[in-house]
Amino acid sequence: MEFAKERKKALQIESYLLSKISVRGQTKLAKMLGLNDAAVSRLKAATGKQKYSTMKLMSLILAYAGMETPEFDLVGTMSRLEKKLERMEELLAKKKATALTVTSEQLLINF
Repeated sequence: MEFAKERKKALQIESYLLSKISVRGQTKLAKMLGLNDAAVSRLKAATGKQKYSTMKLMSLILAYAGMETPEFDLVGTMSRLEKKLERMEELLAKKKATALTVTSEQLLINF
């Protein structure tokens, strides 16, 4: 039972790490580690005869060491979503404003 709890924690840790990598960018992580994108991508997946990916092994070790499962950054996620929605609203407002302009050069066709 203890192993099942640690594996569940490891899955949550791995999911958190992968989501942070995707949010911040794999290329930036690769530059920070001194690797290329392909090497970072290989960290995420088991290759060859490996049973686990390096990322999964790291998360299992962190869970075994007693790291608490990280809470997802809902506040940061919500603020990013709000900013994106505001930007979309601005773009839609601009499009609507240009679509609603009426000029005297428009033609009327009666059937």
